[in-house]
Amino acid sequence: MNGFAKFHINEKLLEKLSLRGITSPTPIQDEAIPRILNGKDVIGQSKTGTGKTLAYLLPLLQLSEKKGTSLIVAPTKELAVQIYEEALFYGDGILAEKPVLLTPRRESPNFSNKSNFIIGVPGSILKASDSGKLKLSAVRRIVLDEADFLIDLGFMNDLRKLFDAASKRENVLVFSATLSAKTRSVIDLASRQKDASRIDPKNSLPETIANQFLPLSNDSLRDEVLLQILSCINPYLGIIFTRTREESNHVYKLLKEKGFDLLILNGGLQAGQRKKTITEFKKAKFQYLVATDLASRGIDIEGVTHIVNYTLAHNELDYIHRAGRTGRMGESGTVISICNELDEGYLKKYCHNIDVPLTAMKVEGNLLVEDKKYKGAKPRFNLKELKSMEKIAQSKKAAKVRTEEYNKKKVTGKKPSGSKASPFTAKKKNKK
Repeated sequence: MNGFAKFHINEKLLEKLSLRGITSPTPIQDEAIPRILNGKDVIGQSKTGTGKTLAYLLPLLQLSEKKGTSLIVAPTKELAVQIYEEALFYGDGILAEKPVLLTPRRESPNFSNKSNFIIGVPGSILKASDSGKLKLSAVRRIVLDEADFLIDLGFMNDLRKLFDAASKRENVLVFSATLSAKTRSVIDLASRQKDASRIDPKNSLPETIANQFLPLSNDSLRDEVLLQILSCINPYLGIIFTRTREESNHVYKLLKEKGFDLLILNGGLQAGQRKKTITEFKKAKFQYLVATDLASRGIDIEGVTHIVNYTLAHNELDYIHRAGRTGRMGESGTVISICNELDEGYLKKYCHNIDVPLTAMKVEGNLLVEDKKYKGAKPRFNLKELKSMEKIAQSKKAAKVRTEEYNKKKVTGKKPSGSKASPFTAKKKNKK
């Protein structure tokens, strides 16, 4: 029996799941699907590769017969296309009209106001609304996919306009591998329910991913160390991440000259080129992909066994997104970062915060092995002090909540729960 049957969803959806070999819901799907079906707002934060797309797509398709439109907002065209293709597959025979895809330079053929399943990027959605093709007033359910990336890319104002236009929205669903403070403020703006369901609220990585690093004594040796790493691994598919477009072009040229079988993905490519690159990499026509962080957000590519960070991610969230391209759906994966002394300090902090082990490695012949004798660079962050600071921050937060509760009850004339009368007040009363 298909494990999704307990949600009482359409038999056709169960058949489609079985065709894909999906018979048991992941934890995020197990928690999110019934809540969405019951009309709850959901904040779904879950590790990368845990099936967040189906966690909202299946219940939205089940609810598609109800009045109102479902709108899925994605940060990039590539992710929007990926969601659209899933909606086409699972929605066939369920949706009355084909879903609509709204991305730059493209609108789905046969665009119809009868379509009640819309997927797109913020700018294109607003453009369709301004032209009268899309009635945002008909939207009842809104999904923000990869919500953190939407904020990082500067879509805050577009989202505000979207929420203002979708004034009759009933449900807001927010999904992301990470949730920043800025994203939480968007949830407060969009959600009309006092208490949205929170799922797995901690930034984390699957336990199946090994986090490793190679110490770099001199930055001039970075290319050499990269080549040493690649000589030791033979991934089914591997992604080499860089911070900038210039770095990605440099690495691509370096490896191309060395005869590597690879592609490049960065912001310098046209939309059609990016789509072709992702398609060819998914089909394993090339073993390696050199990419900027553009590729780390939400693009689901099966078979990526290794991630190599040529340069370390700018922040902890980007590290999580990069690492999450491997180890998907319970598979094992390896993340190898090339680190100078400064990088090492930041990487140790990232791994401390997401509670994953980090291993120093070295090259021996054609093998990467653990460097058990490595003492580590001088710590940039005192982890014991960091834990102490975290406890202090939590205490301050709890004290602030208690103070706010006290002040609120003071205004209404009620005594805070558990409060005691001041002994000085008692003395004054006795004197009288």
